[in-house]
Amino acid sequence: MGLIRAVFDATFRQGGARLKPVGPRWPLLLFHVDTGGCGGCGMELQALATGPYDAQGAGFGFVQSPRAADVLLVTGAVTRSMMPVLEATWQAMPTPKGLICVGNCAVDGGMFTENYAVMGGLDRKVQIDLRIPGCPPSPHDVLEGLFSLFGKRLEENASAGQDEGVGSSSTSS
Repeated sequence: MGLIRAVFDATFRQGGARLKPVGPRWPLLLFHVDTGGCGGCGMELQALATGPYDAQGAGFGFVQSPRAADVLLVTGAVTRSMMPVLEATWQAMPTPKGLICVGNCAVDGGMFTENYAVMGGLDRKVQIDLRIPGCPPSPHDVLEGLFSLFGKRLEENASAGQDEGVGSSSTSS
């Protein structure tokens, strides 16, 4: 596994440091629900798994079931047809659990105003643990927001990884 990590580091990082896990529980498991909108925020979340961001190495992982998740990530304006799905997802999650709204649409409805099909954002409906604004927020902004849950900054974590030599990718035969 070390060889695979070294090849990955050499190919994608090009001098950048690997991120250290930030939270007390590693990894923090995230479940994503897109409740409507353009899908831009969902694409930015998918980019977190790629080389430059390495959400898994920083201690954040995506799961396929809400029963395994610690945090619910919501993107998009909440539509009336998705509200029961969102509620069922929330009920299926084990406690303790958290709610993160990614993007303006999930927070306050963004450009989607309330009407017969759209309920808007979650800001006035439920308690949100973390708001990550933007249309769409960049993967860096999302990762920075996740780091803020633990009172840390992305730049601090990257420099700590460099100081400890975590970013080096040497192999021995």
